[in-house]
Amino acid sequence: MSNENEPHRRRRPWVALLAIVGVIGSSAMVWQASNAAFTATTSDGVNSFAAGTVALSDNDLGTALFSATNLKPGSTGQACIRVTYSGTLAAGVRLYAQSASASNGLDTYLTLTVDEGTNSTGTAGTCGTWTSATGGGGISTSTLNAFTTARTTYGSGAGTWNPPSAATKDYQFTYTLSAAAPNSAQGGTAQVTFAWEAQNT
Repeated sequence: MSNENEPHRRRRPWVALLAIVGVIGSSAMVWQASNAAFTATTSDGVNSFAAGTVALSDNDLGTALFSATNLKPGSTGQACIRVTYSGTLAAGVRLYAQSASASNGLDTYLTLTVDEGTNSTGTAGTCGTWTSATGGGGISTSTLNAFTTARTTYGSGAGTWNPPSAATKDYQFTYTLSAAAPNSAQGGTAQVTFAWEAQNT
């Protein structure tokens, strides 16, 4: 007795085989299509980036330039300091007062002159043979009070030094207590911390 579903059963393996062959054939066509182009590439070397530096120091080892006592009208004194710029970027260096205080108005009778140049000894505190870089005019001459009031930031600081790279500069400070200082200035005190700041240009 024959089964009328028998032909359908015989055809199923062939149908499945044809489907598999079709999938393989289409995959081969896709593979060939994806590899049908010539290619070439090129590249440069390893790119790198590094920031420049701004660095400033001095040779006073953290000690004060002046410790003047028993001043009287007409008293004067002088001190030098060497500032070193060791940055890699061109910069401007300016001098200003970082902090200040006074009593009995002494700072209004003290004249302070600051100059840039070269100190032959290069020793902090002492000034050897001085060569001015400003023609002797200095970078600031005023009362100590005026200096500490007006020059308090980099923007208001004194100076003409603009090192293009590592370099040194000496600064000469000269103070004089006015011969006209009144009796009210007796026993007066004045203190100031000088600061140098460099900003790249």
